[in-house]
Amino acid sequence: MRTFLLSALWLLLLNIVTGFDNRSKKINLSFTAIPENEENLFHPSLVNKFYAMNDGKFFWFTTDITAMGLRQELATLIDTSFYYGLTEKAYHIADIKSGKEALFPDSLAILAADRLYTDAAIAVFKDLYQGYKMKPWVGFDQVSVKYSESDDEYLLKCLFYIRSADQLRTTASRLEPDDVNYQAMKMELKRQKGKNRKDSAAAVLLSMNYYRWIQHFNFDKLIVINLPAARLHYFEKDSLVLNMKTVLGKSSTPTPRFAAWCDQVILYPYWYVPRSITFNEYLPVIKNNPSWLDAKNMQVIDGSGKVINHHALNWSSFHSGYFPYTIRQSTGCDNALGVIKFNINTPYGVYLHDTNNKTAFLSASRYFSHGCIRLEEPIDLGNRVLSNKLDTAFLQSCFKEQRPIYKPLSAPVPVFVVYMPVITDSKGKIVYYKDVYKLLK
Repeated sequence: MRTFLLSALWLLLLNIVTGFDNRSKKINLSFTAIPENEENLFHPSLVNKFYAMNDGKFFWFTTDITAMGLRQELATLIDTSFYYGLTEKAYHIADIKSGKEALFPDSLAILAADRLYTDAAIAVFKDLYQGYKMKPWVGFDQVSVKYSESDDEYLLKCLFYIRSADQLRTTASRLEPDDVNYQAMKMELKRQKGKNRKDSAAAVLLSMNYYRWIQHFNFDKLIVINLPAARLHYFEKDSLVLNMKTVLGKSSTPTPRFAAWCDQVILYPYWYVPRSITFNEYLPVIKNNPSWLDAKNMQVIDGSGKVINHHALNWSSFHSGYFPYTIRQSTGCDNALGVIKFNINTPYGVYLHDTNNKTAFLSASRYFSHGCIRLEEPIDLGNRVLSNKLDTAFLQSCFKEQRPIYKPLSAPVPVFVVYMPVITDSKGKIVYYKDVYKLLK
């Protein structure tokens, strides 16, 4: 069925272009990449949607005098894409440069060239709007999936209403964040490029792309944790409301990068010890001294969730391949998660939480955890995401054996855990951070 529809579309478009003027009969051999098929298009389905919106008409190679200017402006945009934090190699640059003044042998070649230009424009627009090649830098992305269709529709409409080179230039500019911090990073990229500092330029480029990706959603509320800075920023309506220190994963257990939703806050949470920690760290200690569990306020839970007498267990029989239980730390201020946890849905089993080790925030380099994100002021964040409905006195009382209380958010708040090695401070000054996880190469 799909093949039939695509074939029908091609036939429709070919019927439209058969009347193109006689100059198309001349051959310009410099345009060497006219495709016989469209395997080289980045976004073929979006290209098809665009021509359906445009009634199957040409967009870049019409007989209108403005078409040449439109083609030249797209070539200029791609040619200067590095200063937007992009790379020209991603947008058919060789074909665009050789094809902007091309004369083609037949209608099929014109059609292929027009579609290739459209594909290049869509690719540039997507990267200006959403960030360039974010997938390698975001291990899990639950947020973008929800908005991908509406994002594509918006970008197609942006392209559809362009009628001149000036409009193309203006549209491209408007797709970028309209923000002084972003503009400062953009200027810094140009400066580092001018000094031929490739490592610094790469760091700025990465941060710019993260920035445009996060900003384009235009969320009313959002949480951003920047791993190189070891800080959390909480925004409401584009205003920075909270800025706090975090403790993150050490180099052997780095905090993963992701975008997900926080849907509830848990007061007085249990800590269910991950299997890796149980086997690698706790089991050898418990075998020698089962009372260690009592000292740490920990319990052993069976498969049905029932607390069992851990003193009655034959600990010498357990090993990494056999331990049919779960270790859980009971609630209270001595709990590893503290008195508040922010639930987020990721495959990593990490989350944002309070901690019973407040002294860790005094360190300049705060990378001590197994991957979770410890917060300096978790109650302040909880109060914000729960719309000031958090009983802070109840949490500060540090009740023992308090059962967990689950507080759903009125609307999920997006959480972005990112690796931005370059940011701007409150005064607009560019700040570089150490490549703590050695990800920049």
